[in-house]
Amino acid sequence: MLALIARNVRTSLRNTSIVIWAFLFPLIMATIFMTMFSNFSSSQYASDIPLGVVADARWNAATGLRELVEGLAGEGAAAHSSEETRAVESDASEKDSPLFALTRYATADDARAAVLAGDVAAYLAVDAAGKPVLYVSPADSGTTSQAIIQLVLDRYLQGEELAANLAEHDPAALASSESAASFARNLADSRAGTVELDILREPPQEMSRYYYALLGYSCIMCTDVAKTLIERTRSGASALGDRCQVSATPPSRQLVAAIAASWLIVMASMLVTIAFLWLVAGVSFGGRVWLTPVACAACALVSCAFGAFIGSLPGANPRVKDALVTICTLALSLPAGLFGEPAVELGNWLTRNMPLLQLINPATQATDAFFALTFYDSLAPFGQALAALVGIAAVLALGAALCMRRTRHAHC
Repeated sequence: MLALIARNVRTSLRNTSIVIWAFLFPLIMATIFMTMFSNFSSSQYASDIPLGVVADARWNAATGLRELVEGLAGEGAAAHSSEETRAVESDASEKDSPLFALTRYATADDARAAVLAGDVAAYLAVDAAGKPVLYVSPADSGTTSQAIIQLVLDRYLQGEELAANLAEHDPAALASSESAASFARNLADSRAGTVELDILREPPQEMSRYYYALLGYSCIMCTDVAKTLIERTRSGASALGDRCQVSATPPSRQLVAAIAASWLIVMASMLVTIAFLWLVAGVSFGGRVWLTPVACAACALVSCAFGAFIGSLPGANPRVKDALVTICTLALSLPAGLFGEPAVELGNWLTRNMPLLQLINPATQATDAFFALTFYDSLAPFGQALAALVGIAAVLALGAALCMRRTRHAHC
């Protein structure tokens, strides 16, 4: 038996198609994903956004707004000129750079000229009513920098409204100078007043869905390994299968050896992809990489059962079976979310409205197994996905056994 398994493994690894699609193609796809998502996973932060302010008497009187902006610019009580601001930008590292690079202008005309010239993204001024006003260039509006400045301004206005409501309902809260100063410092503080709670084991990332969908895709794509080995042992499928059927080795032992060899190959393929994602792509698997072989074993079991089912279909020639493997791989991987945002939306819609279809989809369950392993504290969702994969494999294996039995009777 071991000799048969070793022979099947050797002959399969000599098949160029199996090596490319089972081992190389997932690594190529993972490399493409790494290139596509490099900008999203590099933890880039906005910093040194050039912002101008009209530093007149109104600006100096707007204490809350001025302290907020100066705090985000990393300034103390001293003001920076334009040359000093550029020096700060060049000396500060990207990690420690403040959000704003502040430039003060004596008049609104000077600030407006700087905005039109592109020296600053926008400039702030305080009108006669004491309200802050943001000015941007009409030729360059809607940029990310301007959106960040607008967000800061919105936060300040929300704080002003909160202070007004507090003064109306509890005038004593701001009666003393100490309480008013404390309230102003809290509003000017650049830190958020809320605490972020970690609902998942690690922060969700958009690219993780595609990496896990790639593993589900590999699971279905590797059905070609079992299909090819089954065809080599079944009469009527190929000339080699006809010779194997009349050999001294019982057909049952040949089938067991073929399925065992295909399971080993698919398992090795999945583990190689897992190692690449973990070591090269930086996929953490939620710190549970030691459990990924369990998921790979279940995925390999489904792959072998699916391949055996397709390989044992009676009356179908090898080309039809190859086309069937390709169609099933693409069709089952689509709801798993491999092919971009529309596929992700389709998968989410099916999960909400047709959960049974997602439950019997091996590519989706393989994706969900790795997703649950990464993001959920409990291993119960991971176990449910594994149970679904084992159940799918059992049904496919039963179908393959029935097809093999009908084929054997037809050729007796």
